Amino acid sequence: MIKTPKKCPNCQVKLTTKQVKKLLKGGGNTAIVQVEAEVCLHCGERLYNPNVVRQFAQIRTKLKNQETKDFELIGQSFSVRAPLL
Repeated sequence: MIKTPKKCPNCQVKLTTKQVKKLLKGGGNTAIVQVEAEVCLHCGERLYNPNVVRQFAQIRTKLKNQETKDFELIGQSFSVRAPLL
């Protein structure tokens, strides 16, 4: 059976499977997750596997609840107000 290539729901261009980085926020914390997604090279739309979307929700919950012991700390984030610029 031939698999029909998926098309972008926005612009109908063929999607390409790529490794992408997704920024997830929970509470005051942020995580960067690298996952596989179907990506439209025309408009940038990303489609994720339902299992990956469930993992996103779990990670957001852990971030919100400060349950980050299994996460790798890679730096710090700061908020800068515009008048300082």
